[in-house]
Amino acid sequence: MPRKQRIDSGTGAVAVMLKAAKRINPPAHAPLDDDALPFWNDIVAARAKSEWNDHDLTCASDLANTMAQLVENRRMLRAEGEVLKPEGGKEFANPRVAVVHGLHAQIKSARQSLSIHGRAAGEARDVSKRRTQAKEIEAGSPLSEDDDLLARPTVQ
Repeated sequence: MPRKQRIDSGTGAVAVMLKAAKRINPPAHAPLDDDALPFWNDIVAARAKSEWNDHDLTCASDLANTMAQLVENRRMLRAEGEVLKPEGGKEFANPRVAVVHGLHAQIKSARQSLSIHGRAAGEARDVSKRRTQAKEIEAGSPLSEDDDLLARPTVQ
């Protein structure tokens, strides 16, 4: 397996700039739920654009949808309460509590799988250096989406 290109080389910087110029969208085969887009944007921003691959984007889409489900289930749990008591019946634990716990576990696992948690990608100092370099290269790229200095073809 070939070694990964160093981020501080000229070739590595060009590769980062090329990827930084592209918008990262959810894969067509793993669409986002309507309320998951803010989570998608946060997840994708957690790493440099050059670090994402197709499989990771599929997992990120699933994670964003799960996070949206968690928010909705927490809202419903707050409204229902953790203990339910049907009229004339015995109190029982709201099953939604288990759903919320399950969604939390899925989110934690997905974050670990995507290496967007604390120590996933190596020592914190090394990860921080690499991510800072990649983000600086992306920000200074003349190919950035936010830079209107270059004419770009539009799809109509």
